[in-house]
Amino acid sequence: MKKFTIAAVSLFSLLCLSMSFAQTDERQPLLSVKDIMNGLIVPTTTIIWGAYQLETDAQWQEVRNAALSVIAAGNLLQFGGAGEGEVVAAAEEDWKTYNQQMIEAARLVIVAADNKDEEILSAVGNDALYPPCESCHQQYQKR
Repeated sequence: MKKFTIAAVSLFSLLCLSMSFAQTDERQPLLSVKDIMNGLIVPTTTIIWGAYQLETDAQWQEVRNAALSVIAAGNLLQFGGAGEGEVVAAAEEDWKTYNQQMIEAARLVIVAADNKDEEILSAVGNDALYPPCESCHQQYQKR
């Protein structure tokens, strides 16, 4: 009886696992690009661009967390969004390039935050993070 129970549980687990893999292959974006922008990117980039005279570990951690959120949002944006044409736009090379540049800039923000280097943080925000954001908005925001 015990072997039957173990076999049944194993079979059930395998069935559930295969169902979860099947669902993963068919995933669709749940949020529009506008939702991702307004809910994640705008608030977190505001923290990054507004960071100056950071004195406490908590302030630096807030900047670091903001950069992590930008990376997470970039991860979502690589698939586009739930809005009309957003998945198609995400397949375009320019979209991919801007998104990857944003993610890389956020990684540099993390390095600056870890080193508590406000000068580098400012440079990264202005020279690495802002340009792909602005370029993407100019190209895709009006679609």
